[in-house]
Amino acid sequence: MAQNFEKDTYEALVYGLEYLRKYRRIIMVQKDVKESVERNTGLRIFCTDYDFVHHYIGTTRNRTIKEGDVFMVVSDRDLVDLLKQAALQQFTPGKEFGIISYNDTPLKEILAGGITTLSTDFNQMGKTMASLLNKKSIETIENPWNLNIRKSL
Repeated sequence: MAQNFEKDTYEALVYGLEYLRKYRRIIMVQKDVKESVERNTGLRIFCTDYDFVHHYIGTTRNRTIKEGDVFMVVSDRDLVDLLKQAALQQFTPGKEFGIISYNDTPLKEILAGGITTLSTDFNQMGKTMASLLNKKSIETIENPWNLNIRKSL
């Protein structure tokens, strides 16, 4: 199994373009040490192609949210910090700013009215892995992604 983070990030942003147009700047939040830097590459190419400003930061902790920003958040800890800051500033995700979180969970379906997620298809991943095990095969197969549009965008 494989994920093409650069392509998946780029394609997800293109898919969500109509929702992103109301924002001015996209901020990727992830720590280089742990996470795929290809996500940032996909974001950078998208922003160049579609004329968005972009930034790359390591954390949302102690960060003031600016109206018109969209945060692409890898860590759930950063998502929580971002939502706490939004409450302090009386900002609502999907109105003054946007959120796209990686890796869908049932909690993200209801948190803050629904957090938009970019997620690999975990069900398909399980099916593919089972099939490869049954065939006793070693293959590189890209797993599909889903952009789940919710109120935070």
